[in-house]
Amino acid sequence: MHGARGSIIIVLVAFAMLLAQSVFTRVLAPYPFSPYLGLPFVFALGTAPGARVLRGAITAFAIGYLYDLFTGNPLGLHTFVFVVGYFTARLAGYLLSFRGIAFEMVLTFVLTVLAGGLLEVIRGFTPGGMAWSGVSLAISLFASAFATALVAPILFAAVRWIDPESERAPT
Repeated sequence: MHGARGSIIIVLVAFAMLLAQSVFTRVLAPYPFSPYLGLPFVFALGTAPGARVLRGAITAFAIGYLYDLFTGNPLGLHTFVFVVGYFTARLAGYLLSFRGIAFEMVLTFVLTVLAGGLLEVIRGFTPGGMAWSGVSLAISLFASAFATALVAPILFAAVRWIDPESERAPT
């Protein structure tokens, strides 16, 4: 039951972060440098050794769904990408035994670039498609990933503070 309560609180904190991001996006960061504030929550759950797979996937699903609601994108777009990001972070956390701020920032940067690329590939199949040229798409992906990586240690720490059970290795 403690894990479910932690997941609900994480989703509520992510909701508050997405609300703040949608309200203050122009003030906090100019366009290409706007971070994905929901992704570090998902990556933190993915790399946490004590987080159950199903609980993490459901939490990632809920955060992605909220992100779709806030951005006005088709429902399911970010939901799918956030769940894929969770499982990718889970795999990286399993294969790599690194921990610390540098790992969190590098992991977040790499996975945000991959998630953003996946989003644009999926958008290419929708009506209206991708309206990006190669250079502007790369600048947007890398700038957003850089901004997300800068805030990642704070959000990883927030997940550890909210749900300390997720950091304990299963016995």
